[in-house]
Amino acid sequence: MSDLHFLGISELGPMLAARELSPVELCQALLARCASLEPLLNAFVSLPSERIFADARVAEKELRRGDVRGPLHGVPIAVKDNIDVEGERTTAGSRVLADARATGDAVIVARLRAAGAIVFGKTNLPEFAYGPLDAYHYGPTRNPWDLQRYAGGSSMGSGAAVAAGLVPGAIGTDTTGSIRNPAAWCGVVGLKPTFGRVPTTGVIPLARTLDHAGPMARSAEDCAVLFDAVADHDPGRAEASHREGAGRATPLRRSVRGLRAGVLRGCLWEPLSADTAAALTVALAALQDMGLEVVDVEVPAWKAAAEAGSTILACEASAEYRRFLRERPADLIPQIRERLEGGLAVPAPDYVDALRATQRLRAELAELFARVDVLVLPSRERTAPRMEATGRLTEPIGGPLYAVPLNGTGLPAVSIPCGFGADSLPIGVQLAGPAWGEATLLALAHAYQKVTDWHTRRPRP
Repeated sequence: MSDLHFLGISELGPMLAARELSPVELCQALLARCASLEPLLNAFVSLPSERIFADARVAEKELRRGDVRGPLHGVPIAVKDNIDVEGERTTAGSRVLADARATGDAVIVARLRAAGAIVFGKTNLPEFAYGPLDAYHYGPTRNPWDLQRYAGGSSMGSGAAVAAGLVPGAIGTDTTGSIRNPAAWCGVVGLKPTFGRVPTTGVIPLARTLDHAGPMARSAEDCAVLFDAVADHDPGRAEASHREGAGRATPLRRSVRGLRAGVLRGCLWEPLSADTAAALTVALAALQDMGLEVVDVEVPAWKAAAEAGSTILACEASAEYRRFLRERPADLIPQIRERLEGGLAVPAPDYVDALRATQRLRAELAELFARVDVLVLPSRERTAPRMEATGRLTEPIGGPLYAVPLNGTGLPAVSIPCGFGADSLPIGVQLAGPAWGEATLLALAHAYQKVTDWHTRRPRP
């Protein structure tokens, strides 16, 4: 089957369960594609083929017995290399952690395995997920749509691997947009769940009050399957249900007609490139055609919260990694060393003020979501910027306006493809909602993808 690499999770699951395809055959096809494209993309830090095939053989035996755990059984899923996989190294993109071996699985990995998924390698990221950078210990990941473009940070490897058909789904982390930015720039779907809904135990932190983990895939439907496997659905029974390999299906086929969508314009619309603005206008028209009421809204605290996020990140990252500044400064990328030193110099009142700015935004959004069901905003202001072979960006990356405020408030958001720029690169639109509102966001994203085809287009790296 020549096109296995672009089959989605929702297609592969039934084929594997019906034994029309074996997990071993699927992993062979994907590893062969990795062998061909990895020298160009550099999406993975590690691809342990022996362990992948061993896990695939176990899944194959289980499926042959009819012991089907669910739609992920036998499906390869990549995880970002700041997430622990037992017995394998977790570098977090850093030289100082290069020799560390995980003594157990992160909760998110344990839940993937309980659902029958095959952990398919560890994806690339900047040092400590603190990107973008001008240099990378494991090299930059290149965008499958244009190898001279940035794939997005810091879940750059996950986004590129999914977009290029190296793997049908991946797990990323998002501290200041690190799932949604690569999703937008690589033309895939990326979900930042509600803060804490996907546990980060076993994930190397960057800024603990901003860190999230979540799924990336080529469609909202596939993202929902991954989300169901790793997220808490019933806080009282979550651990038990996931130990049993059970999940609760996100109701994608619920009607979205009649939902009220608030559009956040103002400071978010002004920096948009012409083709990005045009694509978003068409996307809003499509939402209206789907039966949504689309209204403009204002969120006065948004911009201040975006700026505050940089302060919170700097302070918390420095607190996390100051030991390495003392003990192994020469092993840190110079930019990382400078950022950590800068964070240690931030006055405590500035950090408190930044937290208060996010609290004001949280209050405003709570009031807003009493009036609208979903917030619609750009994923980024432009398509992926150019970069040199070293990874140094040669075009502006843009500001923190689009993603960062939703990390500080902890509210869920999903980026989905909504068009292409004049440079033939993907453009994304972002849907955000109230806490624990992922089902509505994914249902709306799925409904949008039923009437558009942006998510079905494929790069040719």
